[in-house]
Amino acid sequence: MVDSKVVAVIPAAGRARRFGSEQNKIWAEIAGRTVLERTLTVFQQHPAISGIVVVTGADDEVRIRQSVAAYPKVLNVVMGGNTRAQSVRNGLDTLSEETEIVLVHDAARPLLSVEVIDRIIAGVRATGAAVPGTPLSDTVKRVGKDGKVVSTVPRSLTIGDELVSGLTAVQTPQGAILSQLIAAYNAFDFAHSEPTDEASLLESAGFAVEVVAGDPTNIKITRPEDVAIAEKLLGSTVAQHTLPQGEVRTGFGYDVHRFASPDAGRKLVLGGVEIAHNRGLDGHSDADVLLHAICDALLGAASLGDIGILFPNTDARYKGISSLKLLEVVGERLRETGWHVVNIDATLLAEAPKLMPHRPAMQNAIASCLSLEPTRISVKATTSESMGFVGREEGMACWATATIRSL
Repeated sequence: MVDSKVVAVIPAAGRARRFGSEQNKIWAEIAGRTVLERTLTVFQQHPAISGIVVVTGADDEVRIRQSVAAYPKVLNVVMGGNTRAQSVRNGLDTLSEETEIVLVHDAARPLLSVEVIDRIIAGVRATGAAVPGTPLSDTVKRVGKDGKVVSTVPRSLTIGDELVSGLTAVQTPQGAILSQLIAAYNAFDFAHSEPTDEASLLESAGFAVEVVAGDPTNIKITRPEDVAIAEKLLGSTVAQHTLPQGEVRTGFGYDVHRFASPDAGRKLVLGGVEIAHNRGLDGHSDADVLLHAICDALLGAASLGDIGILFPNTDARYKGISSLKLLEVVGERLRETGWHVVNIDATLLAEAPKLMPHRPAMQNAIASCLSLEPTRISVKATTSESMGFVGREEGMACWATATIRSL
């Protein structure tokens, strides 16, 4: 369960002049998925992230709004400003007072890891602000417009009475207590200078910023050749987080929902298919007991938690949501960690209505959601012979097993 309100603000309003393309670099594809989709996915799947705000430019607004529809944690899409700092501030202005921590992350950094997010959140809780950094091992030169060296950046500098060394390249996400970051924005003199990042704003306002370990693979897509580099890094990253190729695992899932009262107006949805009945199942989402059991079977097989962790019923954004969208996110999470679904076998337990006539439609809906052949999905149904809560028609239950294989 999310124990604090942590929201990610993702500026995606840049024009990407260095990318050399007529379209925003966030639409470049890395192994079949856009840069923006990969960036959004890691925040969508992280259990500590309670919301996402995407900042867009006018040219990309329609496409971004269409893209974020697949990510339930996206709270808002807002228009950006003339500078990155203005765009981020526009995103901050949409956050509720309940937000405690904000993480600002470049949309063009699609290979962000869960571990870096964890370290940033821990650093913010300890210090008030944190950024990921990697030590610079190379000598840094300042180069003029003519391509000639103007000066060498010193590796150490005396500040006050202290000799400070340790040149560090910082990345995103850059995290802070929301109130501190807003205070830093309010105190900064934008009329005479422009901050390079959130950390520089916080530093100028006197707030401490902790540097936590970054990740060399957390690259920013800036030039076309970066896409090929990212694809190679993505392959190596997946390999590090999975078992040897061909590893097979099986997971088990179970779910149960009671029937809502007939006057509650709930629809009965099973396997993503609406089924005519006088009562629907009660729940925070659409209460699709079949898909919930399948989600838990898949997550269990890959040791990725359960739907209660990914989609807590305390989160208003999941109220009434189609469970097909939840299953889609689960499928993406498996693919991101290097798993392929081999087959799913589920058994619904219900006294009424008759479910077998709907079996083909349910199997097709599940298969389409996970990009599988329908023959890999099996849905069965049975009664409880009038015994127990199912026999008394108080609710429905479902068991599911899933087999997955590492890529």
